[in-house]
Amino acid sequence: MNQVTLKISEAASSQMVLPILVLYNRTPETSETYRTLIASAHSASLNPDLIAVYDNSQIRQVRVAEEKYLFAYKHDPSNSGIAAAYNWALDIAKSHGFTWLLLLDQDTSLPVTFLASLYHTLNVYNTNKSVTAIVPTVTDRGVVISPKHVRFGRLAPLPKLLPQVAEYEVTAINSGVAIRVKFMASLGGFNPAYRLDCLDHWLFRQLYARGKRVALSDTVLEHNLSVSDYRNQVSLTRYRSILSAEVLFVTTQKRRAEIPVYVTRLLLRAVKQIVTYRRPDMAVLTCAMIAAMIFRCARFHNVERNEQY
Repeated sequence: MNQVTLKISEAASSQMVLPILVLYNRTPETSETYRTLIASAHSASLNPDLIAVYDNSQIRQVRVAEEKYLFAYKHDPSNSGIAAAYNWALDIAKSHGFTWLLLLDQDTSLPVTFLASLYHTLNVYNTNKSVTAIVPTVTDRGVVISPKHVRFGRLAPLPKLLPQVAEYEVTAINSGVAIRVKFMASLGGFNPAYRLDCLDHWLFRQLYARGKRVALSDTVLEHNLSVSDYRNQVSLTRYRSILSAEVLFVTTQKRRAEIPVYVTRLLLRAVKQIVTYRRPDMAVLTCAMIAAMIFRCARFHNVERNEQY
């Protein structure tokens, strides 16, 4: 049975951010995110207990005695994913008057100044309702992986001269992003169709489509991006989940003209999966998805043409 603990804290009324940390087969003590978040809270003179933890592990990773150190806790042994975790935290944030939700993965290293810097930025933009997300720079082994400039059919590095508020479309990985609670409530929450993958792309697409803006902070986080090593760290099951989410996002959220570009990129990816990653099983799955997309597009155009007569 799922277990939920919620602790009402006086500090909740004075702090406008609710961090939501999603765990999977890892205790808080072994999560780099949790350890560095607590250190950052102490440094900023914030309540370190003010954190919601959603535990997707089959075996719960938080002992009953440890729950008193958390604002909220839920154990979900069915592993419903990050969308379910964020929606759970969103409901709590709405109920207890939090203005912002801080999304956190378990493998992110936060600088000790992170929360102090975040609160400073939030105070600057809190009354500017067009700014709906605060996005840090995220690196993986020294390489910037987030945020990215959304261009036609691809993601590109941000311009070297960064504005404080991006006037163009950007996307960013979930971990480290602060998002307005009211904005997410207006969307009806996080889209459960993106259970694990591409939820971040969907989120920032909704933000841009509604004329909202992203503030780019100076904070740099280090994140362990497991999917960066397709050859050794990504199973075929995991890749199928990633690919299915990608296709859903591209075919439902992007312009139709971008779909052929995506198909071309998939073909190049299949070649790379064979030549570089030595993963022919992934290449077969990629090609099967390409065939399915082409078949669906052909059916769509045939139906569209027949409806014209």
